[in-house]
Amino acid sequence: MVETAEKAGHDAIRDIGGYWEVAGHPAELWLPDLESRLGQIEALKKVAGDNYFIIGTISTLMGIPDGDHIYEFVADLYENPDKIKFLNETYTNEGIETQYRMLDAGADGILNAVDVAFNNGPFISPAHMDEVFFPYFNKWVESLKSQGIMSIWHTDGNLIPIMDRIIESGVTAIQCVDPLGGMDIVEVKKMVGDKLTLIGNIDCSLLQLGPKEKIEEEVKRVVESCKGDGGFVLSCCNAVFKAISAENYSAMTEARRKYGKEKVS
Repeated sequence: MVETAEKAGHDAIRDIGGYWEVAGHPAELWLPDLESRLGQIEALKKVAGDNYFIIGTISTLMGIPDGDHIYEFVADLYENPDKIKFLNETYTNEGIETQYRMLDAGADGILNAVDVAFNNGPFISPAHMDEVFFPYFNKWVESLKSQGIMSIWHTDGNLIPIMDRIIESGVTAIQCVDPLGGMDIVEVKKMVGDKLTLIGNIDCSLLQLGPKEKIEEEVKRVVESCKGDGGFVLSCCNAVFKAISAENYSAMTEARRKYGKEKVS
């Protein structure tokens, strides 16, 4: 992983994270228990030292339920919201405990992977999120902010209806800034200014299909529009998958080097 980061010109390395699956089977990179994941973070820190920002991954709070549980969730949202609040409180406390162990193992910051939005907006109303989501999300943010540790939130979808709440939470960064959800990172950067760091958002389908000229063109647009006053990290919008060739991915990183340099006065 460190060798890959060196070749790609990355500045950060994220741990493998929890359970990933492909068609119901464990993915090729899978660490099934927390102790294994903590061991990986220790190994990454030992090999990478301070050359890379090491990110530990947790998943607190209830995101979009899967198809087997969506109806139960909707019913509870209206009929038994205290159940959802109790679960979010429990998940948040467990996540905070886990992240502290990751930080002790050598992580420099924490990414919280919780999807809460579809392409047309959050999966529940902003008012409902104020009731059953953000009190616990804000607690997680504060658990890191109080110690000067960076907090990163990954979620797909359109976050514009709750962007004010995200900024108010004090979270350091959001990752994805989903172009499929209508989130143009250039426009979002104008909206948030220096109040929130944006990580993204080169479309993975563009990286898959190319051509390289289109990849360079999009990187140029994003980088030149978002750089200059901090609060921006270039990346693809989601996980890199097998169908993305190394050649196309390199086109993105090379364009970043070409257009990402700041002018020195």
